[in-house]
Amino acid sequence: MKKILVVILLVAVTAALCLLPVLLNPAPRHLIAKIRYFDGSMDTIRITGYSPVGGSIWLKTEDGHIALIGANNVIIVEDEDY
Repeated sequence: MKKILVVILLVAVTAALCLLPVLLNPAPRHLIAKIRYFDGSMDTIRITGYSPVGGSIWLKTEDGHIALIGANNVIIVEDEDY
């Protein structure tokens, strides 16, 4: 019985070690934010991350800038053809 438990434990540890690099380095997400301004014009920016903050959306651009935009004025799209 102990041998079976040891084999199961070794298989589990080996699987965890094989999946560790995948979990630590997820595939990059290609995000684009489409922003609508009050005058009706639109802008498209590439972002690396976003987070809801109250009634706004916090956007971090690829070059490091941070923008806080009203949630009703932003559409976030994941683009496969980045």
